[in-house]
Amino acid sequence: MNNLRINKYRFVLRRSGAAFIFGLLFSLVLIFPSRLPAAADSGSPPYLIKFGTMAPAESAWTEIPNKIIIPLVGSMFGNRLKLVVYYGGTMGDDEEILEKIQKGQLDACSCTNQGTVKLLPDLSVLTLPLLFQSYDEVDFVEQKLRKYIETRFEERGFRLLFIVDTGFLYFFSQSDPSTFARIRDQKVFSWFGVIQDRTFNYLGINPIPVAVPELAPSISKNLINAGAGPASWLLATQMYSHMRYVLAEPIFYGPSTGFVSRRRLDSITSDLRAKPSEFALIRKNFQAFAGSVDAESFLDSKGIRDQELRKSGRELIAWIREQKLETPENVVEIIIGLFQKSEPAWRRSIREFEAECFKGFFSRGMKKARLQESDRRTLLLATGRVWEEFSGQLYPPTLLSGIKDRLVQYRAGKATPSGSE
Repeated sequence: MNNLRINKYRFVLRRSGAAFIFGLLFSLVLIFPSRLPAAADSGSPPYLIKFGTMAPAESAWTEIPNKIIIPLVGSMFGNRLKLVVYYGGTMGDDEEILEKIQKGQLDACSCTNQGTVKLLPDLSVLTLPLLFQSYDEVDFVEQKLRKYIETRFEERGFRLLFIVDTGFLYFFSQSDPSTFARIRDQKVFSWFGVIQDRTFNYLGINPIPVAVPELAPSISKNLINAGAGPASWLLATQMYSHMRYVLAEPIFYGPSTGFVSRRRLDSITSDLRAKPSEFALIRKNFQAFAGSVDAESFLDSKGIRDQELRKSGRELIAWIREQKLETPENVVEIIIGLFQKSEPAWRRSIREFEAECFKGFFSRGMKKARLQESDRRTLLLATGRVWEEFSGQLYPPTLLSGIKDRLVQYRAGKATPSGSE
């Protein structure tokens, strides 16, 4: 029995023959999404904001909200308002979560790239092949587009809470992927959407579409043996143990976003305006918390020992102390502010986890491969065709051209360090 322990998230993945314990559990959670935790519905406070997400409860995507933001919201509002999160696909995949929000069964989504572009197709521009060369470029472009992205979410009836990473998508395979001739002989899966499909098509690859919950079972049955995905996702499904190679250069990038229904936020503020005594109680609790909370004691009480996580907690608590709660609308803005203030630490945690995943993969014998130069030129040509094909269909041509201009500036060292446009 072999163990792979990845960093502080306690992913101890046990392999015995073809049985992959964590991958099986992960798949079962996704296949049976209707079963909800009973505890979430018992002893409910007056105000709940209910999230759905495909991310597991113990992961880099959920650590900061799960261990810091959610406890802070409950404590500073005296448990009169709480955030409830249904983790690990218990409310379905991103598309099902969006449907439940529309029906009023959920209020918010912490979505992968799939849910993000389902709601806002124009943000698929961020997933174009070879658009970004580094996470620094991702941060720069998303910062410059922040106001545009926030406005687009509001137009669809949501408030943006955060933008972090689904991650870079690397091409993993069982056989040497250094040429497209070799890749075409493999059973390449596709799950990321139309942009990924068309990229593969232009490379002469006919991908096999596979739903996310079916990926791990499909690879264990040898129905698929190659495809592009985030390293952390290959770990979670244990697909990494079937892959012997990874292309050194990622092909795609995917954002991860959190957003909450404006309808739910408006209902909370309207109710608080109609119930002055309830708002007064929330305000009193907030002022008492902000005025007296000791960051170290609070973090100790939540069992938070990781130093980076404690640093994030201290920064958020310091920010809370500076806030004024004078109106019901302030309640909403403080919650949104907590998520947004946590973004830098959140991104760093996700990216460190990705790096740890690769260390674990390489320690198990996975090899890094590079496309031959002629095939690299073929990929660049395919990339250009994909960018052109979907310009005006999924995203406005001006959006892509603006991103390209910003990247040129950034790479030339002429970019301004901060500020959105």
